[in-house]
Formats: sequence, structure tokens, C-alpha cells
Amino acid sequence: MSIQPILVQTADGKQPLADGIIYGHEHLWLDLSTPRDPEGKLDQYDLIVDEIRELKTLGVAAIIEQTCLGMGRDIQKLRAMQLATGVQIIPSTGYYYHTFHPRTIQHASVEQIMQTIAHELTDGADDLSVYPMVLGEIGGSGPPLHHDEINVFRAVSRLANDYPVVVTTHAHLGGGGRDELELLLEHGMSPERILIGHQDLYADLAEVLDLARRGSYIGFDTIGKIKYAPDERRVSSIQTFIEEGLAHRLILSCDISRNAYLRQRGGQGYAYLLQTFVPMLEQAGIAPSIIQQLLIENPRRFLSASAN
Repeated sequence: MSIQPILVQTADGKQPLADGIIYGHEHLWLDLSTPRDPEGKLDQYDLIVDEIRELKTLGVAAIIEQTCLGMGRDIQKLRAMQLATGVQIIPSTGYYYHTFHPRTIQHASVEQIMQTIAHELTDGADDLSVYPMVLGEIGGSGPPLHHDEINVFRAVSRLANDYPVVVTTHAHLGGGGRDELELLLEHGMSPERILIGHQDLYADLAEVLDLARRGSYIGFDTIGKIKYAPDERRVSSIQTFIEEGLAHRLILSCDISRNAYLRQRGGQGYAYLLQTFVPMLEQAGIAPSIIQQLLIENPRRFLSASAN
């Protein structure tokens, strides 16, 4: 494979994308805690850094970090993690699903939402010299999508015409991906710049395959979260993607999103993808070249689409 150099916006500024494995959908610092779920946070800095260092030894070059506005994003923490580990961390901006929208976004117009996101793209995220290239994880709670979520998707679709970005989504438990894609395509955005998330959780594989046929990338990005879906089903679905000639549209990750998922807290840990799931793919007879495509080539091509 001939690797073309591309520049990415990391937590430590714009850099050439390093060679190696790219995790497509992770969180490294997050706060979605509520009175009903006080443990909904990821804030164990030393434990997280230890796990990222392990990923580095396993060949991970970069992580697309999808904590956006309203989710407790902290670019300073992400920068410190990048400098401590040598793994490039690619931060995001945008808005999650409506339950976690800031009050300023509730009932805001499309134009007002565009302005708030554009501020980060032009003036920097968290008032730092970091200009996100990822709009994500843009959240949908559907189907049906909430009115405010529809406005966010429309704002993102319009912004994508003016900025060198890619878009990633949160499809709640995999549902609503088709509606999300339709909204993002409204203003002529290329589907190759779109990653529809959490599709390994959606039971209707035929619909997921159709999204891929339309040109968008598909996130199988909750790997190891077996209480939501067994990994054996994920392996089988990947085999179907390969048989249908759509393996080039899949991007893998684990979506670590709370302290309980960290290995020293009894969870699967970030390395689960490489240490447990990839051996499952190998045992299923999936060729090394396909596995390389899933882990390296596909996310690299997706990020490169930000320039298109």
C-alpha cells in the first residue's frame, strides 16, 4: 500500500498523520454524569495514559477522540495525553444528542448552531490553537430524531461545505443512521466524508449495508461492549461486509466512555480491539490484508477526505 501523507489537526496542533493503526471512535476525557448516572465520566488520567502507552506498543498511531461540546471535552488534557504517550489524538467539535445539549443549543436555529461550531473551527477549540477537523460525535437519539438534533445535523451539513472537515455520528444503539445520513447529504456533502457510528449495534444489517453502498463509512465502534451485542455477531457482520465487497467502508473502535471500561477498573480496556477482537477475526479466517484495511487504510482514507 502506498501511503499518501496527510495533515491532521491533533490536540498538539497540525501534524502529518503518523503511520499505523487508527482507532476510529474513542473518548479519553469525558463527563456525561447526571444525578441518575453519577458514574458517567472518564477522568482517571494516569490510568488512561497507561492504556494509551500500551496502544502505542501495539502499533497505534492515532485516536479519533469524539468528545464534543457538552460532553466535558478538555483539549488541554488531550494535549497532555498526546505529549505523554506519543499517540496522536485528533479532537472533535459539535454537539451530542439532545439530552446533553447545552442550554444555548436548546431550540436554537440552524444558523445559531452553525455560528457556535464555526467559532471553534476558525478561532480554536477551548480558545486554544487547535482547529478540529472532525465534527462529531454528532448525536442522534432516534429514530425519530429530536427537533434540536435535526437542526444540529443541518448545521453540520452546511458547515461542511465551507470547512475541511469530516463528520462522525452517534446513532443511539445503532438506530437512526439512515435519517442521519439523509440530513448530512442535504447540502451536497460527499458521503465519503461521513462516518455513521455504532452500526455494530443495529440489528438490521441490510440497512447498514445500504448505508455503506451509498458511500458513507460505517462505525463498528463499540467492540467489546458485549452487553449490547455479542462480538461473535460483529465478526459475522464483518464477514458479510467482506462478501458484499464493502470492507473498505468499515472503521473499528471500542468507544471507551466511562471509568468502568478501563482495564484497571475491571473493564475491557482500549487494547481489547487488538488483543481480543482481532484474534477473533483471524480465527474466523479473515485475511491479514483485510484486517490491515480495517485498522489502518480505512480510517486514514476517511481522515484524508477532510480535504475534499
